[in-house]
Amino acid sequence: MPVRVWRGLFRFWLSVLAAQPDKRRAVRELLTSYDDVYRRLDQAAIAYDGGVHVKHRLTRYHDFFVERVRPGERVLDLGSGKGELAHDLVVRSGASVVGIDNDPSHLSFARSRFRDDRLEFREGDLPKGIPEGHFDVVVMSNVLEHIDDRTELLRAVVASAAPSRLLFRVPVYARDWTVPLKEEVGLPPYWDPDHEIEYDPRTFESELSEAGLEVSELVVNWGEIWAVAAPR
Repeated sequence: MPVRVWRGLFRFWLSVLAAQPDKRRAVRELLTSYDDVYRRLDQAAIAYDGGVHVKHRLTRYHDFFVERVRPGERVLDLGSGKGELAHDLVVRSGASVVGIDNDPSHLSFARSRFRDDRLEFREGDLPKGIPEGHFDVVVMSNVLEHIDDRTELLRAVVASAAPSRLLFRVPVYARDWTVPLKEEVGLPPYWDPDHEIEYDPRTFESELSEAGLEVSELVVNWGEIWAVAAPR
């Protein structure tokens, strides 16, 4: 069937959902469909750039991390995913990086795609997977929001790695008007069902302060927070 026919049927189905007498239910079902489309787009965006999500390229979010790591520093990338950022820290910052992730498929991709003598990927869960030894910098990009006891994790990281600074990236709750609307109609408001929290600058700084960290720099962009913090 031609794409234009499928698109017409899809638009008709959306109009049926929107026309329901129960307006709360209409909003719920349209928001659910909205998320379904967004997740499919996410998958397509990864395939579009050959296995690496286009957001890495289009938002240039690696730049924040790369510009704050110095040549020769030893970096621990917790929750390194498929290795895109860890690799950039090696080739663009001149650092040595150990990436930790608990997803075998992510590790397999990282090890096959990104190879360098200064780059190593290890399997491990947090906080048990924190390697021993000193690291100058700890990177946690889209990691904290998946952790239940974040204060305990941060204290364990500082105690083990003794870093001079930690670099973070976390999602902002108020990134779009549909987020509070989801909550209002009884849907989970967070983008990822695995999220334990989504932040605003105040709650983020407060949480890090509780863990004994002081935020020295914080930037909000693309619906996310990028920050630099150091142990007090």
